[in-house]
Amino acid sequence: MDRRLTAAHSFILRAATWSLGLFGLLRLQWTESQLLLPVTSLQGALAVRLLGVPAAPVEVTLACSGADAMALCVGAVLAYPVAWPARLAGAGGGVALILALNTVRIGTLMQAAGAPRWFDTLHLYVWPTLLMLAIAGYVLMWMGFADRRERAAPLPAPAGGLRPTGRLVAYTAAFLVLFVAASPYYLASAAVLATAGFIARAAASTLGLVGVSAHATGNVLWTAGGGFVVTQECLATPLIPVYCAAACAYARTWRLPVLAALAMVPLFVVLGLVRLLVVALPASASPLFLVHAFYQLLLAAVIVWAAAVWRHGARAAVPYALAGAAAGVLFVQVAGPLFMQIVSYPAAPPLDDPQGAIAFLPAFQAGLYLAVWLAAFTDTGWPRFATGFAVLAVSQSAGLLALHALGTDAGWTAHVRDVRGWAIAGPLLVVAAAQHRARAQH
Repeated sequence: MDRRLTAAHSFILRAATWSLGLFGLLRLQWTESQLLLPVTSLQGALAVRLLGVPAAPVEVTLACSGADAMALCVGAVLAYPVAWPARLAGAGGGVALILALNTVRIGTLMQAAGAPRWFDTLHLYVWPTLLMLAIAGYVLMWMGFADRRERAAPLPAPAGGLRPTGRLVAYTAAFLVLFVAASPYYLASAAVLATAGFIARAAASTLGLVGVSAHATGNVLWTAGGGFVVTQECLATPLIPVYCAAACAYARTWRLPVLAALAMVPLFVVLGLVRLLVVALPASASPLFLVHAFYQLLLAAVIVWAAAVWRHGARAAVPYALAGAAAGVLFVQVAGPLFMQIVSYPAAPPLDDPQGAIAFLPAFQAGLYLAVWLAAFTDTGWPRFATGFAVLAVSQSAGLLALHALGTDAGWTAHVRDVRGWAIAGPLLVVAAAQHRARAQH
């Protein structure tokens, strides 16, 4: 396959993965209540100060936060193969741009609230288009700037000359114009609506496989947590014109764009299914363990895959990521109960752990540590792996002892979000420390 097209596809897949991961992160209850809601309220207050009092009562909710746009923009920036400081700076600039535009968006919608026709036009067509064009323009400009500033050696993950050439910019602009111009058709298309219904039915079947009661009626997915409507807008992601642009810009023969076009519908149907599951699964009633640990498990999978891509490159990452994930899951299933007995204190009174997050933490951390190491760091040496594993086990034992002491003496209970956060952070800190020591010795 054309090397440049492979690199372009890898970039699109990385951007989609980052965006989905960020989308899931922003849908966490803690993120919504502690971050998105305060920021959205602040945007509403600034909009009133800048543009005046609303023409009619308007409620500024989480749907007005611009979180989806931020996930899309930041995901594309973080997926681009330049040095990480440049990526983080680009992500920060993108977030600032979206927050500023979203504040103006909220203000204009407030002013149009007295005219329902204008409000619907601005809300459904004008502002989504402007945000999409702003994100695409910013990301392309940042890519060009980052390429001009990049002087370091290429990162191991991306390869194949993926750079924002004039062809890519031109194709992206052209496909974005077509995407926007065609919006009245695909947003009212019966075929796209039928695809949305298929995604709802596929989501219901997927949930049924893991024991979650769900069914689909038309394009609505019903679970114990309520209904989730899948519309044409849910499928019309701005990744589609970017995908088409990359396929055309980096192709040398006509066959490759044709293959990309044939793969486009299945790819974005799968992404739409994943997006729906990310939204619907946490709201379902059972199984409780899978519901509570969904984002923790999803983030762990993304981390293992990202580590493999970072170390081995996108083309060679799949077997390493799968091997690491399989080993981690196998450890949790087979050795997890024994490992829990080793690091815990069976004689101590049980901890307050309604979701099972504390009980799951030792085995999960050990499995994640093993998975990340196998996916990316086997060349560091198994003695360092064993040392890190021992450090992780000691930290778990000390942490559980501290939780027992605080619970008995002070009546303090760890919040489940903190437990799940530490479940992810702990193994990563141990891996980072081991890698830092290895570099220092070399």
